[in-house]
Amino acid sequence: MKPPRRLFISVKSFAGDSKAGGEAKVPRGSLLCQEDPHGSSPDGSFWAKVLDTEKVVRVPFGATQELSGTQSGLLEAVTNGDERLALFKQERLLRKLGALRKGDPVRVQITSASGQRVQGIIRYRGPIDKSKNDTCIIFGVELVGSAAGKGFTDGSFKGQKFFSCRENCGVFVPANRIEPDDLAARSPPAPSRASVRECTRIQLASGDPLSSPGLELGDRVFFKMEDSTPTGVVVFCDYLPKKLEAGVFVGIHLDKPVGSWDGSFKDHVLCHLPSPEYGILLPISKVHKEQVDVNPKALPDKSSPPSSAFFEDCPPPSSIRYPPRLEECSPKEPQGLLASIDIIEHHKKKKERHSKGNRNEDEEEEEEEEEDNDEEEEEEEEEEEKEEEQPCHYLLEINSMVEVNDPPMYGVIRWIGELPDVDETIAGLELEEPLSSGCTDGQYRGTRYFHCQPNKALFVRLRHCRPDSRFGSLQNPENPVSRCNSLDFHVYASARVEEDTPPLPLGKQGMEHLSGWKKGIQGHCNSCYLDATLFCMFTFTSVLDSMLLRPADKNDGESYTETRDLLRMEIVNPLRKNGYVCATKIMALRKVLETAGHSSGFTSEEKDPEEFLTLLFRVLKMEPLFQIRSAGKDPHGCIFYQIFTEGHPTQVVPTVQELLEGSLVTGDLKFTEAPSCLILQMPRNGKNFKAFRTIQPSLELDLTDLLEDNLSSSLTNPSISDPFIAAPRECCICQGLAVTECPDCYGDPSFGAQHIKQFCRICSQQVHKHRARRCHQSRPLHLPEELSRLGTLPSIIPRQIMQLFAVLCIETSHYVAFARHGPDVHQWLFFDSMADREGGMNGFNIPRVTPCAEVADYLEMSPRELQGLDPKSLPTYARRLLCDAYMCFYHSPSLGLYK
Repeated sequence: MKPPRRLFISVKSFAGDSKAGGEAKVPRGSLLCQEDPHGSSPDGSFWAKVLDTEKVVRVPFGATQELSGTQSGLLEAVTNGDERLALFKQERLLRKLGALRKGDPVRVQITSASGQRVQGIIRYRGPIDKSKNDTCIIFGVELVGSAAGKGFTDGSFKGQKFFSCRENCGVFVPANRIEPDDLAARSPPAPSRASVRECTRIQLASGDPLSSPGLELGDRVFFKMEDSTPTGVVVFCDYLPKKLEAGVFVGIHLDKPVGSWDGSFKDHVLCHLPSPEYGILLPISKVHKEQVDVNPKALPDKSSPPSSAFFEDCPPPSSIRYPPRLEECSPKEPQGLLASIDIIEHHKKKKERHSKGNRNEDEEEEEEEEEDNDEEEEEEEEEEEKEEEQPCHYLLEINSMVEVNDPPMYGVIRWIGELPDVDETIAGLELEEPLSSGCTDGQYRGTRYFHCQPNKALFVRLRHCRPDSRFGSLQNPENPVSRCNSLDFHVYASARVEEDTPPLPLGKQGMEHLSGWKKGIQGHCNSCYLDATLFCMFTFTSVLDSMLLRPADKNDGESYTETRDLLRMEIVNPLRKNGYVCATKIMALRKVLETAGHSSGFTSEEKDPEEFLTLLFRVLKMEPLFQIRSAGKDPHGCIFYQIFTEGHPTQVVPTVQELLEGSLVTGDLKFTEAPSCLILQMPRNGKNFKAFRTIQPSLELDLTDLLEDNLSSSLTNPSISDPFIAAPRECCICQGLAVTECPDCYGDPSFGAQHIKQFCRICSQQVHKHRARRCHQSRPLHLPEELSRLGTLPSIIPRQIMQLFAVLCIETSHYVAFARHGPDVHQWLFFDSMADREGGMNGFNIPRVTPCAEVADYLEMSPRELQGLDPKSLPTYARRLLCDAYMCFYHSPSLGLYK
């Protein structure tokens, strides 16, 4: 029988011998499983596997503490080591958490960054990833009260049902985000009437429908909510600050936790309550005073207050859980669009009062008081107008959850735009609750802007909208760096793969392995430049694998090994083996590069691919991919080459071959040798300006005429092949052995297409006899003695051909990638690390890889054919490839691991 495993937690960071060799660092809060439960050294040390990294290390005496079975299950679910250790040290709380069972009331932290905890009931306790023999204890909680609807599940996880609740009313959380709700079983004591100050009874205006007696602080009251009648004590009864037109509101200290009001209104504290669940704010018309001889749960038909028919217009439960609906406490018309109308109506009323004559003295005195009040109101309105002139500083968009007015109405933005009779940006909201007037089903003055249920569409000025205050994360978005290490990404995690993994197999097998949703690299927080570049570099080629395999030497620091292993085991190997990499792995790489490269902004800011490549090569101490030399100067090592254009007609569709040749000729540059990998950056000025509307990536790149003429005698013998040595060159006119080249002839239109101009002796003499070319400065090509004596080209001329294997594209600051997955020209895949999104501001990007064989038809077209096509009419993938190319990646298939 297999002995039970023994789990430990590291109470401090330590370094121990690794069974794989060398030394391994173990941070505090790590969980370790003892390898041999019966074996330990005389010094108290033992071998254990670190669960987070799967490394087996020797643990020194005193560095860990053993966990009980319940403790280990609770702490395994906590992913952050510091939080895990902090919870372990709270022994009393940990015991309480271990005793929680289904049906227990709890307070739960919905997201890792939200500061507050809300009410919930445990519906499930145990592992949620059965396929991995998971022993973690995760709590499935149904949110109740004001928290209902703020979750992210109906009790399902990865297609498996663990409990049942309404949509978005459930959450799965670890032990560090939950606590027993000790207050749920009992209601806090109501304040005694003796301790409540007396106040003047609020007299209702004539015509108010309320038939119950006036209210005082300390009165026992009740109100209608669904099929129940909650009760409580009046702790506030007055007009709301600067909202006299809304009438009198009553704040109630509830006997049971069914509310959601904390005792404040618009930064004004109206009363004090133990918690929002025991408070509610309602219009006085909805509140009724208890009578000694009447049971509020069983009212007789003729008693006061009226029968159940009287409550038909009571707000629905959602309006009671949250602040009251605007239709019951403020003007009927939406404030956002009609603020100016309200002011006009106010001035009309003022004029009417001045036009009336024959008033008695009391009326005149009342009028004077009203005019004084009017002046104060005008000052307040002027202040409000100044506030309204301030621009909206919230980042609101379609589907943002917002609130308007005060007390607030809640809704979702369904449309943003301009209306014909309003001179600013308007938002069309779909409200949670319908209004009896002022709302439509998505139409405004006969024109439909969106669809929703009747009486729920409200059009307001966008600047009057603010994020829904019930969801704290919208106003306080989580830090994207720290959030990438939270449990929130547990569903999207990707496994570490330590064994070296070759590129995906070419052809149909590789396409099927990688195609689909949640494939490729998951994007997060401006990472698309890095996601797309890595996808291009490693998915289907090993030409850059040397940076993953170089052993560390004495001159390499810890940052080198950390970066290399992270890139190989957490990103490249998982991408090739499983077809997916989680954003947490990319964020870890960004952190390492930012620290090791002393370059700020890599964890959060939007960068360029060339910045990433430069920093990655520097941290990994990689040799440049190629050497390039200007005539008479020392060679210069490069990672990529930026193509510059001078004199190339921008109205034509150039190929990458033409652009590279023109750039090298203009700069008088040559490659010193044929590279195994060549990354070319297209001619652009920043991300927005493109030198050419359309560029055709050349499927093959011929570098034969772009290499220095350091020919080897081995080229006269076809059986000897050196891929790094330049080949003999053909005369561009007669195809004989070229002995000279002329940069000045490159742009001569009489020679046709712009290609490198090199000539044999006879053709060079004839070409330069023309009076227009007599001033050209031809250069001799240095030929080996064997070729000079031979005077003719060998029967077999080796060409230095490179193949296109990926294209990095950009459109409106978003990078995507095209990768070739086979030898056939139609075998192309399109990758977008942020193809879709689950959730709102604090949601998750979903990557996608899509076959796009149709782009091959446009890559094989002649430039003349492409010239006749309107880019806007091209299929989506073809348009993005031809119009948005940012970098083209070429490799020599025979030189897979050269450098």
